[in-house]
Amino acid sequence: MRCDMNPFKRNLYAEFESNCFKLLGVPSSRVREVFADRDTDTNAKFEAAWDFGGAPFMRQEMSMTIAILELVYHETKIDRKLTDQERTERYVSWDIGLDPETVHKYFQKKQEQKTSAEHQRELI
Repeated sequence: MRCDMNPFKRNLYAEFESNCFKLLGVPSSRVREVFADRDTDTNAKFEAAWDFGGAPFMRQEMSMTIAILELVYHETKIDRKLTDQERTERYVSWDIGLDPETVHKYFQKKQEQKTSAEHQRELI
């Protein structure tokens, strides 16, 4: 993490680190490695979320990144997909700010971000 980083971002990255340990028992660097192995740059994703929707969207992006990874591990372990209700109950139980309304807003914002990016590419 850079020393000159915005203090709000610094707090979000610290929260991400804490939540990685809380949900997965690993440091955030391990989560980044897992996604990097699948050609996903989590830092770029987080920064894009900040640029598009500010601190709230960046926090949602970070929380959902951890949640999705944990969900993949859990579903692999139990050998089945969770229902929407089970997934929602699981997200809420973690106490990292992923209530049903927040998750819904996150997916709406992700769609807006995707549409905006597509529009920007068309302009080039």
